[in-house]
Amino acid sequence: MPKRTTQKEDTPRMKRIIFGKGASASHGPSQGEIEWRAYQIFLERGGTDGHAERDWLQAEYQLRREKGQA
Repeated sequence: MPKRTTQKEDTPRMKRIIFGKGASASHGPSQGEIEWRAYQIFLERGGTDGHAERDWLQAEYQLRREKGQA
């Protein structure tokens, strides 16, 4: 099994997650909004690596909930 390495960056690496068929960026929070909220969550957690996907999903959920879409 290959060894995993982490990179130190200003923001954690994130991947875009699209929910449901026909999901459109115009109907939910933008990728930039999710990215910024995920970065805030990352900082609130103390800036430890290894949780980027969880931070992203939590940020997306929170923003959708705020917009009444969750």
